[in-house]
Amino acid sequence: MFNLAKPIFAKGKSEELNVYAVFKTTVDSLKGVELKVTAASFYQVYVNGKFVGFGPARTAKGYARMDVLPLEKYAVEGKNEIVIGVAGYYCRSFNGIFQPSFLRAEVVRGDEVVACTGRDFDCYLPASHIQKTERYSAQRHFSEVWDFTDGKSLTDESYRTEIEILPETLTVLNRTAPYPYYEEVVCDKALVAGHITTDETVIPKKENYSFALDDFWQGFDYDEIEYHPYAWVQTQVQHAEKFDVELPLALGDGEYAIFDLEKVETGFLKLSAKATATADVVIAFSEYIPDKTFQFANMQAHNVCEVKLAEGDTLDWMSREPYVLRYAIVALKSGAITLNGFGVKRFEGDVSGVVIPELENPVLRDIYRAAVRTYAHNVVDVYMDCPSRERAGWLCDSYFTGKTEHFLFGKTDVEDAYLENYRLYKNDGELPEGAIPMCFPADVKDTGEFIPQWTMWYILEVEEYLLYRNKSVDREAFRDSIYGLLGFYARHENEDGLLENLPSWNFVEWSRANHWVFNVNYPTNFLYARVLEAVYNIFGDEDCLKKCAHVRGKAVEQSFDGKLFCDHAVRGEDGKLVRCADISEICQYYAILFAGIDTAKPEYAYMMNLIENVFGAVRKEPMPEIEEINAFIGVYLRLEAMLKLKKYDLVLNDIETFFGDMERLTGTLWENRSVDGSLDHGFACYALVAMTKALEAKK
Repeated sequence: MFNLAKPIFAKGKSEELNVYAVFKTTVDSLKGVELKVTAASFYQVYVNGKFVGFGPARTAKGYARMDVLPLEKYAVEGKNEIVIGVAGYYCRSFNGIFQPSFLRAEVVRGDEVVACTGRDFDCYLPASHIQKTERYSAQRHFSEVWDFTDGKSLTDESYRTEIEILPETLTVLNRTAPYPYYEEVVCDKALVAGHITTDETVIPKKENYSFALDDFWQGFDYDEIEYHPYAWVQTQVQHAEKFDVELPLALGDGEYAIFDLEKVETGFLKLSAKATATADVVIAFSEYIPDKTFQFANMQAHNVCEVKLAEGDTLDWMSREPYVLRYAIVALKSGAITLNGFGVKRFEGDVSGVVIPELENPVLRDIYRAAVRTYAHNVVDVYMDCPSRERAGWLCDSYFTGKTEHFLFGKTDVEDAYLENYRLYKNDGELPEGAIPMCFPADVKDTGEFIPQWTMWYILEVEEYLLYRNKSVDREAFRDSIYGLLGFYARHENEDGLLENLPSWNFVEWSRANHWVFNVNYPTNFLYARVLEAVYNIFGDEDCLKKCAHVRGKAVEQSFDGKLFCDHAVRGEDGKLVRCADISEICQYYAILFAGIDTAKPEYAYMMNLIENVFGAVRKEPMPEIEEINAFIGVYLRLEAMLKLKKYDLVLNDIETFFGDMERLTGTLWENRSVDGSLDHGFACYALVAMTKALEAKK
């Protein structure tokens, strides 16, 4: 851990929104030297102008994870300069914990502390970083605007400011997840170039967020923000003039170039340009565009940065945050530049050792490769839902990603960190007693919103983790969180022992089935029964096994109408439960997976016929009276159910028909069926696990 380093930040700025502070020290030699570092919210390290890494790995409130970065390979003769840029956001988000900004770092050679914060690092507040910008998304922090027209470096002496030593309130933990993988993807030509004109009739979306950013989430008022590149891009009409344009490329006032990375990439934007006149450059990016015309994807995120350059300046700029894109437009609001290069420095999990199998079916082979890429983009420190809008560690998503990590590597390095964060979570009253967050590390909405069903997937993930993936972990480490949840569930059991009217955001999948989650939801109760069985498997709790059998029996008895399982029951005027006629496809998969039924029995023949001949990841024929599954989690539970039923050809057909077009368009796997939302979603990597299981079983 740290020997002498103190947590520091620019004086008086640690509890201020969107502060970018730069810290610098110099050392004589880097031989045998390592940098120990942690920060809030995020840091980037450069040594002698070369990028070293981004971090830290995220963890629970009250803790900080320390990275250890070897520096010797960046050495030069004479003095070696170490620069650490810290983005201190100090606002609530889904991709980290709300806490004061800080940096804690020390340069060590064995037991010798060569330099450390609180003693050897100077601090700078560069004016080139524009503080008052729009939030990038409701779930993440602030978008980036930079004004380099004063010609000064980030550590110019005029930017030097006083340092404040902060209280040591955080428990420091070692990093558990593997270190990220960095590699550059460079475009040598533009897909299209041309000029833009402003369409005054367009009314742009000014604040396109998933939910309102009130005082709880924090941000700057729209009118106090000078730069609005997200709205500006929407008003610009593109007029294509040239295609496949080699770099370098001269761009003047009102001109643009679009770049195609050929597949969706995750990482830091890179722009190399020389300003031939003072220039205002907007860089907007998207995972998908139609017909070589740039437009923002529909995902409630401001995918745009703005950079200003002074005449004569040459800039090699890299964004401070990672983003996701296949396409980018570089457009000039004013001025002129010579555009020398555009690309991305990848920021992903290391999958360089993964071998893509030579499958007979080339579509399945390509889907496998896309699943590996999707996995890599979403495991840099925790299991994430997507590397774009949220970068959040959602439960249930993690259930599927966890299967993939162990399948690919036979290890649980990222899952170790992810689940440790949940074990470290302390409920300060923001959630009901015993409950845990739906995603973490993250901030909970001030309404105390969480997903009860996602807490059940947590227990199922822990079961597989302890019993199959990492048997060396002490099961007792999970007792408190699991039994806390059992206590929470028990408070919502009705007279039949079934869960009824669970609080907050109830979720079974993104379809009309989610309209039927109250009063008694049968998919939820099938899942609950399986959770009780899991607790028995982990701890040998016979009472849970008995309760499992009871819940299964009651849920099947009440929901099965003789042909199919109905989704829910409500209370009649007499207070008695009345089964509703609403039926979803997803409910059948919950029953197959978790209700303990024998699908070979005659009473289930009708359901099985539909599952094999009508239903599917892509439905074979319309049947509107039964709600069709959506991508998440319907398609994934269908794959799991078909594996359980040994319907391996159905598994492979579902994977090919559902994921094939995704791979062709982006080289990644998506959140939804359509191009709305994230086109690079972590849980989708499970496709390679289901595919391989089906192929091996067919041999």
